[in-house]
Amino acid sequence: MKIILVDDEALILDELQYLCGKMEGVEIVGSFQDPAKAVEYVRNNPVEFAFLDIQMPGITGLELLKKLREYQKNLQAAFVTAYDQYALEAYRNDACDYLLKPFGLDELRHALEKGRRLCRPDTSKGKVEIRTFGRFDVMIEGRAIDFSSRKAKELLALLVARRGGMVETEYAIDLLWEEEPFGDRVKVKFRKALMNLRNTLKENGILWMLKTQRGRLYLECGDIECDYFRLLDGERMAADQFTGEFLSEYSWGERYIPQMISMCEQSRIPE
Repeated sequence: MKIILVDDEALILDELQYLCGKMEGVEIVGSFQDPAKAVEYVRNNPVEFAFLDIQMPGITGLELLKKLREYQKNLQAAFVTAYDQYALEAYRNDACDYLLKPFGLDELRHALEKGRRLCRPDTSKGKVEIRTFGRFDVMIEGRAIDFSSRKAKELLALLVARRGGMVETEYAIDLLWEEEPFGDRVKVKFRKALMNLRNTLKENGILWMLKTQRGRLYLECGDIECDYFRLLDGERMAADQFTGEFLSEYSWGERYIPQMISMCEQSRIPE
């Protein structure tokens, strides 16, 4: 895997080179203190992954990533920084990881492994089926997706329940971490869940369904087959399949059940 390192601090570059040099299958093709030189290199040479500092003179790592992807759109990246306030924006820019200094070999290896998986082209749109009656599952061509993060899966379930409606960060946190006070600590947990969700969807070729707008999340529902959506559309068969359980592993799912029961009753009224 061909990687580059970009950081305005020489000591950090030296540490990155030392640790990355210990990993098999990793080739450091460039190490830059000047971001402009990194852009010029990527413009003319193949690169698969970049470790980027988040704050550098004259440019942020987020801005740099956008410039690098102008020349290599499938480039994967992880940010290495002492600042965690940029994490959510980093994930929105499809960064595969966000490492806080000081970091170690395990953190770098984990970021590179995710980068390898995400380097696969995200071009397929296999049939996506979402099941909500009972427990929550997402299927692609009949195969269930494996979620590495429990909260990432629950966040997706919330977006499904809202069926394309906007979900504010604070609203999602209140539901998913209802026993924790709203603050910086729980915001970090939300950012990690969102990062894991983006990575899982991207690995399975369905990142297209997750959308953001002004810091809010919503689901692109047009190409999704879902029992809940069919019920809301008044389909009689969906009403017959509903047995009174909805997203049963999530307590907040119960609030949707009265409306769903009403929808079932309406769909059975003879015309």
